[in-house]
Amino acid sequence: MKRRAMRSAAVVAIAFLAVACGSSGSKATPTTAPSGGGGGVTVPAADGTPVAVTASDQSETAQKFDFSTVSVAAGKVTFTLDNKGNRQHELIVLKTDETFDALKVGADNKVSEDASVGEIPETDAGKTGQVTLDLKPGKYVLVCNIEKHYAQGMKIAFTVTG
Repeated sequence: MKRRAMRSAAVVAIAFLAVACGSSGSKATPTTAPSGGGGGVTVPAADGTPVAVTASDQSETAQKFDFSTVSVAAGKVTFTLDNKGNRQHELIVLKTDETFDALKVGADNKVSEDASVGEIPETDAGKTGQVTLDLKPGKYVLVCNIEKHYAQGMKIAFTVTG
């Protein structure tokens, strides 16, 4: 039993070092399983202004985000997505002057991610995901871009001040 605990501690330490020693050229440090994996395994993220995000499902056709704040100072921001819903959710950070509820939805029932500055990929129900981004001043829209989730309410305006 002690060996198993020691191995688990070693795995966590290695994961922490991998995040801490990652490439400095990257604009985002996602810390969940890769897109499509849906594992939602969380490891420590880099320092940054914390923004807690809760994703939930109100019904089959209504999804919801709750944010601890919708305005932060420019610099490193750490988003933590707690998926309290019963299906996968993600968090895409789009830098745009468009109104949060007026983004064009394509034939695939998603919005364009061309303005994306980073994301927390698909995170399974009951799991948490995290990303630290270096955000510049401006207007942003935060969305879950899983098919139909934007249209079902998973969108919010977000401001980064100078």
